[in-house]
Amino acid sequence: MQSLRVRLVLGLSLTICLVWSGVAIWQFINMQRELRTLLDDRLIASARMVVGIVQQFQQAELAAAPRASNDALLSVIGRDGVACEVSLVRSEVDILPIARTNNIPDMASAGSAGFGQITKGGKQWRTYVLEDKGVRVATADRLDVRDQLVQTFVRTLVLPFVLALAVILLLTWWMGTRSLRPLQRLREELVQRPPHDPTPVQSGRDVKELAPLVDSLNQLLARMDASMEHERRWTADAAHELRTPLTAIKTHVQVAQLTLAAGNNNASPDKAANALRQAGEGIDHMHATLEQLLQLARVESASAGEARATVGTGIAQAFRLACSQSLQRAENEGIQLPSPPLDATEIPADPAAWQAIQLPLPPALLACAITNLIDNALRHHQGPAPVSATLRWQADAAGPGTVEVCVRDEGPGLTPAECEQALRRFWRKSSSSPGSGLGLTIVRRIAESAHGTLTLEPAQPGLRARLCLPALAVTSSAAKD
Repeated sequence: MQSLRVRLVLGLSLTICLVWSGVAIWQFINMQRELRTLLDDRLIASARMVVGIVQQFQQAELAAAPRASNDALLSVIGRDGVACEVSLVRSEVDILPIARTNNIPDMASAGSAGFGQITKGGKQWRTYVLEDKGVRVATADRLDVRDQLVQTFVRTLVLPFVLALAVILLLTWWMGTRSLRPLQRLREELVQRPPHDPTPVQSGRDVKELAPLVDSLNQLLARMDASMEHERRWTADAAHELRTPLTAIKTHVQVAQLTLAAGNNNASPDKAANALRQAGEGIDHMHATLEQLLQLARVESASAGEARATVGTGIAQAFRLACSQSLQRAENEGIQLPSPPLDATEIPADPAAWQAIQLPLPPALLACAITNLIDNALRHHQGPAPVSATLRWQADAAGPGTVEVCVRDEGPGLTPAECEQALRRFWRKSSSSPGSGLGLTIVRRIAESAHGTLTLEPAQPGLRARLCLPALAVTSSAAKD
């Protein structure tokens, strides 16, 4: 499990190390160059100072000095660790040393004027030779001493950097902990929240970075609460709707049992048969209700993989299939229908005209929606005129337009207020009305899944149902399917 605080501290530490390491390397290279230049300047200054002092004396006196004392050279004190050797130049090959710093190598071989390098006793020396008016001054310092100075400077540079980095890490950890406290408060509020509490989350709403997350979380809680409330109402309605036929079935079965058990008159078999017939009707009603409930559940939980588009002539085929299925179902249920029972119309009538569009619905759901509309119309239809069902594609200049399915019956109809209520689950105009009150709800959910609409309108007489679905242009992949 990753920690935001650890990632924050490590990220800042790595950034600081990279930046300051680059600065330290640049300073070290620059310091090393400046230090070498400074030490070389010191050699030059020392040599010039000695030359200036020597030239104040007579060369004759200096020449006599070594001949008077051939046992040892005149000892001089080195300036700031600088070794020095003073010589007289008699000729190009005759150089006579007259003074030298103690414990230094012979610098007669230091070469011509300028900088050079000699090795004596395993030690390397940086030398500078200055010749002026017969006086030769050679100054030198050890390279290992120079390196030691550089190392001392590096330690002086690195130690504060390491200490500063440690302090920065501690401060970053502390600041990171304080900065992440809103997240901690949000976590604590969510941990203490009851499972079914839909109230909005308050922690973090005053933090700019957390406000979008908290708003999204509150929206999710609101959707979950609405969904749970929706499911609670659905469960309660389903339980109530199923309890009624179960109670009726149980009552009719008990009546049949009691009648057959009595068996004291000739009417008993007829009463028992009538009770069993009514129980069978209740079973059929409950079976139809369960089928509608399962169909609604499949519609509401349909996965994206099942939402394959209905392309071209498949729209008209789904319409024709729904018409035939509804007529067959009405015949099986014994519904009295006019002749002809259904007037089905397709606009445009040319099948080739449908090839340019598709609907964002699989064919099965499209046929299911149309079937429920026609079933509802056939159950409530009255009079000699047939039920009207029309499939129409209305093109639009801005796009493929819409596909409309319009179904009208001439039954008792609904008021505008009842038209709104009819789209709710299990709503029926009266308890004696046929059906389970789920057909129009299924159609509405199918329409919503395709971003369409279902509207009910009083038709005087009867009711008009309009299912409008947005059409899409046919893609190459859909055309292949």
